[in-house]
Amino acid sequence: MSYRSLCIAMVILFLSGCVDKSIIDDINIQSAVAIDQIEGDPEKIKGMILIQNYLPDQAVENIRFTSTGKIRRDLLLNIQKKSSQPIVVGGLMVTIFGDKISDYGIAEYVDVYMRESSVGTRNYLATSKSSAIGILAGEYGPRGNATYLRNLIEHNIEHRDVPKTNLHIFLRDYYSRGKDPYLPEINGVSKDEVEISGISLFKGDKEIDVLPKNKMFYFKLLVDNYSNGNFLVTLDKHKTAMVKSIKSKRKIKISKDHPNKVTFEIHINGVVTEYTGGKVTEKVSKEIEKELEKKVNDECMKLLTQFQEQQIDPIGIGLAYKANIRGTAKKGKNWIGEEYPTLSFDVKTKIDIRESGVIE
Repeated sequence: MSYRSLCIAMVILFLSGCVDKSIIDDINIQSAVAIDQIEGDPEKIKGMILIQNYLPDQAVENIRFTSTGKIRRDLLLNIQKKSSQPIVVGGLMVTIFGDKISDYGIAEYVDVYMRESSVGTRNYLATSKSSAIGILAGEYGPRGNATYLRNLIEHNIEHRDVPKTNLHIFLRDYYSRGKDPYLPEINGVSKDEVEISGISLFKGDKEIDVLPKNKMFYFKLLVDNYSNGNFLVTLDKHKTAMVKSIKSKRKIKISKDHPNKVTFEIHINGVVTEYTGGKVTEKVSKEIEKELEKKVNDECMKLLTQFQEQQIDPIGIGLAYKANIRGTAKKGKNWIGEEYPTLSFDVKTKIDIRESGVIE
């Protein structure tokens, strides 16, 4: 070993001795957090911290600590007084904001995570249809509530109709001048069942609307380049078809010659998984494609018009606009207030039915 290599090894060894060590059996690791606003007092919050206790050969035990405070750090300080071991945040998977606090604004609570280096950016943020604490109070299987909720969000992002989202994406969109953030909304169906009930739309850090479940697929088509949802297509009162989308791409096009017109080009490859009209012939496939293209065009146009009227841009049209049209968003010019309302939209959808099931 060279003299230089020996010196580097000694420095690393010395520095490693300066790092604080925590024995995992001697600490409580936060896995999920729920925050609600106390009714009638917008400056006071109630929070729950969930610890997952991994027992040998048994189901994971959900340990909960609840307290009140004025800021999130108050909650943690008060909860620390109830815990027999230090509580650390390094394993945080999910943070849920109650409906009242989402309306009031969540920036100051998310800001804490920016200052806490041990919180990973893949921490999932979500809203709840009612009480966030009510969500964590349930029991959702043997792997623990935090793991269940994280997997619920991940599954719906990868295979269903929730667009990509996590702490990093929320912060990026929140601080962007050309895109507004969104989060999945979770609803407690029963004490042992929850569901993704919609997409919370934010203006700044305040929730201003929730897209219902039947609009989520179209929203994801506008936001992401991939989707794996299902369409129910009605050809007439006796014939319906279920089309599964296996891949979708979208492009936002803005012409320099017509900068106020924004065109969305959506291309979907699909498979007919069910059809009530008998055999799926080439003619039937074309009918399904045509009907589906019209449905996607109409629903996406409704969403774009809705967002424009609400003065929010969750799609990120502002980012695409500024990237394509030089000289836009000049100093003193407001994107949402001045430029965004002048735009017109066009949606062009191309559907390709690649297969129609093994029987055909």
